[in-house]
Amino acid sequence: MFVPKHFFFDLDNTLTRSKSLILPEHEDTLVRLSGIADVVVVSGSSEKNIWGRLTDNSRGTYYSLTQNGNRAFGRDRDLLWERLLELAQKEAVARFVARARAHTPTIVPDENDLLEDRGCQMAFSFIGQHADIELKEKFDPDFAKRRMVLEDLRDEVAHLDEEHNLEVTIGGTTNLDFYLKGMHKGHNAREMMRRMDWNPAESIYIGDALFPGGNDETVVGVMPTRAVKNYHETYEYLESLLKSDML
Repeated sequence: MFVPKHFFFDLDNTLTRSKSLILPEHEDTLVRLSGIADVVVVSGSSEKNIWGRLTDNSRGTYYSLTQNGNRAFGRDRDLLWERLLELAQKEAVARFVARARAHTPTIVPDENDLLEDRGCQMAFSFIGQHADIELKEKFDPDFAKRRMVLEDLRDEVAHLDEEHNLEVTIGGTTNLDFYLKGMHKGHNAREMMRRMDWNPAESIYIGDALFPGGNDETVVGVMPTRAVKNYHETYEYLESLLKSDML
């Protein structure tokens, strides 16, 4: 049985329900895991979002690769690195978002809650970053709508790449994430292992979007991976490891 020493986790739908506080029993599992293995949270979310959803009960037990790893923090929340976007790149994202909205017209609760500038990443939600969770989970549960947008707007995606050095991937339940080309989860997870001198063969990445086009896909080939459908599957797996005494 493969027993990792270094665990990398996606956040939305992998450690918690989207945009939701971690359940107390799940946080307890993470804390127990961190006592015998390294725990890294890798998310398109900002550090404020991650730290707000994992409570003070687990503070100091995990590393944070925020904004798909483009702003990284140690367990004590010391900044390890960051890669900020330039104004021209942010403006290019805004133009792409206008095309994406025209492609998939959607009724939204708040027009001012769609595009979020996180510094190292822009995040566009088709219905709103803080829309009701029930609405968000119903919008694109199989990621098909967002895959279609990226396929139909492939020329615009190529323009972001070639002219603005930007990459776009599917993120969370309703998002498209925009960040520097090549500076994705896979690259930044590899950078973390290099800096910490961790063996990739002794690491694992757990996420719900390891499929082609998903924002976890770039980790495939960087280290062993485990796909989960939701956060319930994540903790079933972790509890099975902890109870087996294999760790």
